[in-house]
Amino acid sequence: MPETGTVTDLERLDRTVDERVLKRFDHQHLNYDEAFTDKVTTGENLVVLLWNLLEKAVPAGTLHKVGLVETRDNYFEYAGPGVGRAS
Repeated sequence: MPETGTVTDLERLDRTVDERVLKRFDHQHLNYDEAFTDKVTTGENLVVLLWNLLEKAVPAGTLHKVGLVETRDNYFEYAGPGVGRAS
């Protein structure tokens, strides 16, 4: 946004995360989510799903990485297919 110097509309990003991620997963049992009918609910699989949900909702080329903190010791990142992998 040239007028502010920011590269992302943070209010829009917050709305997108709220609509696509929080409303779907907050306080829900992930094993019952339709995306996990044929997958195990691991941090690796969840971070890939989050990437896929968010990538469709933000301007092309603006999503670089998705991170997920599972516990104090477990953190997962995904940078898209062919670019990186969950770690």
